[in-house]
Amino acid sequence: MNQTTLPQTLPEDYALVLQHIQESGEEDFVGLSRQLHITRQRLAYIIEALKQKHLILLDRKTYAASWIRLSTQGKRLVMSMWPESTRLSIAS
Repeated sequence: MNQTTLPQTLPEDYALVLQHIQESGEEDFVGLSRQLHITRQRLAYIIEALKQKHLILLDRKTYAASWIRLSTQGKRLVMSMWPESTRLSIAS
């Protein structure tokens, strides 16, 4: 993926987190960290930044017990970056 295809304020690793959540529907924090091979500390930072941008919703007691899903705004952004994700979710 080319950095120029992403919005200027969204780093590539943030976009990969969004894409993975879109593909899964929702994801738990620990599983997401393992699957993307991102440290929990780094993922917590990314999740907090995406939450502040209103791109994700967090159902949590603690970060380790969190379920993460895309907000409506996050879904729109992912669909604009990866239009094929719409076709994949319809076909599932």
